[in-house]
Amino acid sequence: MTLPPPPNPPGYPGAAPWEPGVGAPPPPPKKNNTPLIIGLIAGVVVLCLVGLCGGGLAYNYLNDDESPAAGGPSLSTQQTGRPAPSDLYSPPEVVPTTEAALPAPAAVGDCISVDVKGAFLGLGNCNGSSGTYRVLSIDRAQGTCSDPDGAWITTGGYRLCLELYLVRNYCYKLPTETDFAVAATKCKDKGTVHIVDIVPGGANGDKCTKDYKWNHWYRFTHPTVVYCVMKY
Repeated sequence: MTLPPPPNPPGYPGAAPWEPGVGAPPPPPKKNNTPLIIGLIAGVVVLCLVGLCGGGLAYNYLNDDESPAAGGPSLSTQQTGRPAPSDLYSPPEVVPTTEAALPAPAAVGDCISVDVKGAFLGLGNCNGSSGTYRVLSIDRAQGTCSDPDGAWITTGGYRLCLELYLVRNYCYKLPTETDFAVAATKCKDKGTVHIVDIVPGGANGDKCTKDYKWNHWYRFTHPTVVYCVMKY
């Protein structure tokens, strides 16, 4: 007995994808993307609004501004009282200064050293080892001394009014009309004197000591004094 050939299995050439007499299956329905597009647009709009508002709030916060009332006019620079950015800089106020006065180089009563032309050499002492003049007054205005004929020098912006101040048993070169008194470099050098006695207010050598040998006396004024000396 001969059997009829079996039907072609589905998927092979000649196989029927549907039952005979049934129409072709309808295509699958298309997806509707409209809600997705609307959602994306809405999200972008929301993000833009949030960014603008956040940026504005941050700017106002950093600049310490109050947000203007809704619908009201924005605050102007003049209303807030804050200068415009171009006016933020102003030069610092100039504080007047006065030149500080230098300290005086000596005090009243100090003994000082000078060279033969009167240049200030520094503070000395009044015991004879250093210094040949004593300071009577100090004047920053450099006016005249109370004794206009007395010795004086100017140094450090001050006028120092002086008096000759020599000490017994020390050697000097005495002052002249052009030179100041200075300590002798070496005692008994020619032109030096050794102070033997001092007579304040004396007129001559009559009151010089008789206990020690001396061979000359010198009288100075401003102040008035007689020096009894050994002249070399």
